[in-house]
Amino acid sequence: MFEFIKNLFVNTKCTLYVTGPNTLSELLTQFDLPAPAPLTPEAIVKHYTIMETMASLELSYLKEAPALFFQGTQVWYDVDKNKNFDFVYCAVRPEVPYCCYGKN
Repeated sequence: MFEFIKNLFVNTKCTLYVTGPNTLSELLTQFDLPAPAPLTPEAIVKHYTIMETMASLELSYLKEAPALFFQGTQVWYDVDKNKNFDFVYCAVRPEVPYCCYGKN
């Protein structure tokens, strides 16, 4: 596959880089590599700090976005077993699903 793509770009002046295993033998050699070293406490703190910074940045971007408007239906049955429905309009701020994800 790589050779096919390389042949497409022979006349261009771009540099092609190979990433990842391209053959079965290269893939099997990757399984023989030693396991990556465990993270140091400093690396864990740095990763957590970056994750929190990115989450707060995403939340600030979502707060600047306009509200999302939806139209749904509400269905209920009255005492005579008649099915009634009504249109329900809803506005949701974009940060609400982001902040509530996984909390219910």
